[in-house]
Amino acid sequence: MLNNVPARFAETAAGMAIDRENVLKVGAVLTGEAQRLRKVLEDNDWVRMGRCGGDPVSEDAEAAFNERAVLLFAAYEREVIDLENLAYAVAEAARAYGIAEADIATAFDE
Repeated sequence: MLNNVPARFAETAAGMAIDRENVLKVGAVLTGEAQRLRKVLEDNDWVRMGRCGGDPVSEDAEAAFNERAVLLFAAYEREVIDLENLAYAVAEAARAYGIAEADIATAFDE
């Protein structure tokens, strides 16, 4: 995971080579993907499995599947947060390169 990636490490974070020439493009891609995945989370945070039948196993299966779904959702959300943090770090790198705030805001959809 990329928890709390400081801006000074954004140039090499996640194995990407980021420089003054591509920082806005990289930032736009990261921001766009983070926004897309955040929407997936928001659109599906309520999805749970119902009971499959009236047999004794269905109740346990429903609970087990829903417990696992909650854990998977939480893991996915942590990955999205890491991607958002990386996009933020790349925005900070763009600022360190001296790129205009208006250009950063446009590229990073801030």
